[in-house]
Amino acid sequence: MKTILLLLVTTHLALADETAPRSVIVHVAPTATEAGKPIELEAMIDAPFAEDLSVRWRQIGTTQWQDIKFERSSTGGWYAKLPAAQSPGVEYYIRGKDRAGAEVEHFASAGAPHVVRVDPTLFDRLESLDRERLADRVDEVALDVIAHDFGNRYDIKDYFVRSELVYSHRLLRVLHQVGFGFGSITGRTPVMSEVGGEDVLKGIRYGFGEVRVRVHPSVFVDGRVGLGVSQEDFAGTVRGQVTFGKPWRSCVQVGGEYFGDLGPTGWVRLQWDTAPPLLMGASIVRTDLPGAIIDRAGLYVAYDIAYRIADRFTLRGQLSYGSRDGSAHAGGGIGTALAF
Repeated sequence: MKTILLLLVTTHLALADETAPRSVIVHVAPTATEAGKPIELEAMIDAPFAEDLSVRWRQIGTTQWQDIKFERSSTGGWYAKLPAAQSPGVEYYIRGKDRAGAEVEHFASAGAPHVVRVDPTLFDRLESLDRERLADRVDEVALDVIAHDFGNRYDIKDYFVRSELVYSHRLLRVLHQVGFGFGSITGRTPVMSEVGGEDVLKGIRYGFGEVRVRVHPSVFVDGRVGLGVSQEDFAGTVRGQVTFGKPWRSCVQVGGEYFGDLGPTGWVRLQWDTAPPLLMGASIVRTDLPGAIIDRAGLYVAYDIAYRIADRFTLRGQLSYGSRDGSAHAGGGIGTALAF
């Protein structure tokens, strides 16, 4: 008799469980979305309060699941909003718990979740390419020294020597690079252009901060501001440059700078990488350095070359030729950079 009663109770519970109310979910799953945007999941739910419904999700590559509840929308449907995801994407499934505590999988499952691919943004892709190119060496220390002798028709001294030490850190986003450095410019320039004319010492010691912004995949804008001290007073310095192309490949650069006591400099530079691993450039430079007094139309052309001798080290060299007041004379420069 007891066995018959137990069988009847078990059968009744099984039938009650089978006939317990269940939610019915109709869901059209997204397959892709943009990085940085929340993922909104919509569903039509019949008997929404029969179960405790939620979306279980996780970033691809992680193991910990997170739950987000469904909410009622103003249009009568139901939605769950996943936080903004990053590439490569997220995976999720929809589950519920009935009144007996049993878990019901309504869409996909923990073992076979649905994948939403997150497409990387343009700058995500550019950053990935840059990091691969740099082998994740995003810091650099560079030292450059250049000099040019303008000469003079009366053999009066007219030259400058410039050196800069710069540390830079590459962020590789829209703000592509930041840096700071110190520099020195010294030289002599004629007071009067005549036989037996004299020259004076000119120069400045300065510090600066600089940024590089990537406004387009192939357009970069550089800016620099600084402060220095010359023989006469404190003097500010500003610099700007626009690069059309890639600064590490073929490009055209147009720029200028100004030192308070030494005057302006402007340049146009063409760079090419047709003979790797050499990177070469040719420039036309118009400058007042080192603070010309009698004639401010100093002009020279320069040819430069950079060679990466190891993964971390780069050597640079420059030759220049030009004049200000008289026949043209030569100049040059040398530099090195360490990436880490």
